[in-house]
Amino acid sequence: MKYLNLKLRRDIRRHWQQFFSVFLMSLLSVLIFVGLQGAWHGLEKSLDTFISDSHLPTVWLQADAISNNQMKDINALPSVERVDAKTKLLAKVELKSDSEKYLTLESFDESSKKVITVDKGKNFDNDSEGIWLDRNFAEKNHLTLGDDVSLVIANQTVHFPIKGLVESADKIYFTGSIEYLAPNSKNYAYGYVSENALAKVTKGRTTYNAIDIYAKKDDIRHDFEEILGEHLLSYDNQKTLTEVSEATGRVGQIRNLSYLFSFIFILLAILAMFTTIRRLIESQTKGIAVIKALGYSNGQITWHYISFGLLVGSFGALAGAAISPLMSLFVLETQKTMFTLPDWQIAYSWSSLVVILLVIFICTLSAYLASRQVIKGLPAVFLRGKTKKVHHVFLEKVSLFWNRISDESKWAIRDAFINRVRVLMGIVGVAGSMMLLIAGVGMPISMNHLVDKAYNTDFSYAKRLTVANYNQAAKTYQGQGVQINRAHFSKDDGYNRLLIIVSDGDFVNARTADNKAIEEGGIYVTNRFAELAGIKKGETLKVTPYQDGKSYSFEVKGIVTSETNQGAYIRSETFEAAGGKFNPQTLLVDKTVSKDDIKNDQNILSVINKSDQEKNAYDFVNSLMSVFLMIIGFALLLVIVVLYNLGSLNFVERMRDYATLQVLGFSKKNLQLITMIENLMTTSIGWLLGIPMGIWFLRCYVATFSTIRIEYTAYITWQVLLIASVLVWLTSAVTTLIISHKIKTINMVEALKGVE
Repeated sequence: MKYLNLKLRRDIRRHWQQFFSVFLMSLLSVLIFVGLQGAWHGLEKSLDTFISDSHLPTVWLQADAISNNQMKDINALPSVERVDAKTKLLAKVELKSDSEKYLTLESFDESSKKVITVDKGKNFDNDSEGIWLDRNFAEKNHLTLGDDVSLVIANQTVHFPIKGLVESADKIYFTGSIEYLAPNSKNYAYGYVSENALAKVTKGRTTYNAIDIYAKKDDIRHDFEEILGEHLLSYDNQKTLTEVSEATGRVGQIRNLSYLFSFIFILLAILAMFTTIRRLIESQTKGIAVIKALGYSNGQITWHYISFGLLVGSFGALAGAAISPLMSLFVLETQKTMFTLPDWQIAYSWSSLVVILLVIFICTLSAYLASRQVIKGLPAVFLRGKTKKVHHVFLEKVSLFWNRISDESKWAIRDAFINRVRVLMGIVGVAGSMMLLIAGVGMPISMNHLVDKAYNTDFSYAKRLTVANYNQAAKTYQGQGVQINRAHFSKDDGYNRLLIIVSDGDFVNARTADNKAIEEGGIYVTNRFAELAGIKKGETLKVTPYQDGKSYSFEVKGIVTSETNQGAYIRSETFEAAGGKFNPQTLLVDKTVSKDDIKNDQNILSVINKSDQEKNAYDFVNSLMSVFLMIIGFALLLVIVVLYNLGSLNFVERMRDYATLQVLGFSKKNLQLITMIENLMTTSIGWLLGIPMGIWFLRCYVATFSTIRIEYTAYITWQVLLIASVLVWLTSAVTTLIISHKIKTINMVEALKGVE
């Protein structure tokens, strides 16, 4: 075995380019799985630590007011273990800035302190009249400990000194408003003051309007709906509270991504290893004959070729594992702009080791399968070179077709049918590459389309005004009124959805699947809500809006293709005809209403510019762009490796055939044409199969980002298919030229030599 080991080292040095593809596939297979696992499992660990250490509540409730009797009824529920009542207010922050800034102000007491981590400054003090402020907001607005923060609450300006900077476990993904897709920590913040300090500001007129509940189970909304009735504004548990669920949901998104892409790369690692060992053995038939003549057994020679897979696969897998922390840190870095956590870590599980061992085993097994058949035989057989059985193909019976094609095409077709396994692997490789490229290119295009559709097609307003008196604001600015309520639907998918009631106007333009506008006479359900709840057009849907307490029944008149604001739309006329009251607090206006017009209007509680919403959404997409570019890079690398590998294998297997054809009168241009035709057939079939596979894969990939409030759908355009196709065909053409150039180097005497 000493001399076989020496040959192993020499072969790897001599054929390093061939084995580099195997090394690369092994490396990428492990890198993608382990690297992404380090990110998602690390994020999961970081979240679990923060959430468990903070004793996060089970349920969050908001109401317009909560009486003592209602508090007693809630405490009496069998599943409720503890109730923390507090006051929550929206305040405007007075800072010298071009944009308006808002703060969600909450009171705290001894029991609620555990949810909040004081990052800098003093610990919570019930007797303090200061504020503990959102750390992200303070840093982005250059506020430090001891600075005064001026807040406008109910048209009254109050001042709080900053006592501490905090991070809250129930504000990990804090957007400040449901109208934003991503955190906007420069303009939206949260802060905490003691109950005593808040009582002084409101002169003792405040009442509890929010409750944090610790319970044995989280599906208890029906109990709270009965207790609070029309006073209930919102009900959320850890699965539905955006500030928490978006973070925990991202773990699953990255995990699914690692499974999807690792499966493809592991599959193609098999392809790379199998074809490389086959190519090596085909080029060493005479060497194998000599080894056999020297007395080495088939088992020893088999182990020798298995060692190639074991050695190269191990190096690739271990190299991938070694650099995977860099990828983990890179992916986590892209998430830090979205989520607020006190500590970030990367973490791995035993499945990483399993995948590393699996990749090594697969490379070893592929080497064994590639060598198992071809090393059997006598030395004299190997010295003659490989022979192949030639037989007719069924296309030859179609004389009208067969007689019209060139000799080069006939040869290429026959060879493809003879070497079906090799051709099949080439098709799989090209189809897999096409699939990855469509996903990599299509994902950012799909998400950008969602943003453009949401803020330029479905809605066309310039500003969203939150008003105290809608009738007064409507007379002053005109526009379209919108009332947004949480509601309990029957049927539903277990979650409270939004009921969006709109008046007559031109700013809400969401349309149905059959391209119809929202009209009077029924209710319109968004597509994702309809799918999850099993709601069909024409059915009767029962709706119980929060802040109302009454139940209404409406016919489902259409399914709305709106990705944002998952729930249902209804015209105000339809809602009022059913006995409901239209009492909106949102007025949509166009760009003719300027900032100066509303600057001093005390009826305007807050202003959201659509341009800010759009920018915020694009910022969310851009935070993931690095991941998308990484996927495109991996896909390009994959298609290069696969096509070059198969082209090289084809060349080595066919050298004797090419030399024979040259003797028969074929020129080197004819031989190059044969190579081009074969590559064209393989690439064409793989490309055609890759298109539907890529579309399916893109839809699965995009769907992993969908949440309770947003539906991400694949947007497949001819540009996506064109870019992916150009990249595949360009790579195929370059690979074909490289392989064709090798034909010029064939030595006919060497290739046709049989027995020495």
